Amino acid sequence: GLKWSIWNDWIFLTNRYDHMTMSKQGEQVAPDTLLREKLIGFQREIAELKRINKEQEEAAEQREQELLLGLFEVLDAFDNLEKNIRGKENLLNKIGQRFVKGTRAIQRKLVRLLRSRHIEPLKFPENKARIKQCKIIATQNDPALENEEIIFVEKKGYIDTERKRVLRKAEVVTVCNDVPPMISVYSSEDSHNS
Repeated sequence: GLKWSIWNDWIFLTNRYDHMTMSKQGEQVAPDTLLREKLIGFQREIAELKRINKEQEEAAEQREQELLLGLFEVLDAFDNLEKNIRGKENLLNKIGQRFVKGTRAIQRKLVRLLRSRHIEPLKFPENKARIKQCKIIATQNDPALENEEIIFVEKKGYIDTERKRVLRKAEVVTVCNDVPPMISVYSSEDSHNS
């Protein structure tokens, strides 16, 4: 590979250091000039390898981000299924109840897989929407609550806890008492008020 080639060049140059070489024009070239030219060549090769490595890392990171966003959409589907089933499980027959248990088991496995890669759902201990973690998709007036308090989370957000990087912002509905409510085209308020 490249390391072997560089090592061979270095051995050749050190063996030839005591001898003079001839340039294309027939002039004698000092060994230090030859060494300088080889060093410049090595520096160019190293710079090119660094550029290629950076491009490959960026491409791998882009593929990983796309895969994670796809997995988050799968988790969204599980969350929506859970919202639709909640409170209706007792109406299901045994087959339906087994199906619900099976889907919850799959959801737990997916969450465990993400956790093993240091990816967790975002948490809001103060129940406040923060711009780095949330996308506000709607607001509601509620004088009993403070502005920016989260009323409900339409879509969970996710964070890489190892890199301390938000991978997807949570989509939330918050309190805003200073202006008329902003209605979201994404959420249906009926499903959250029932």
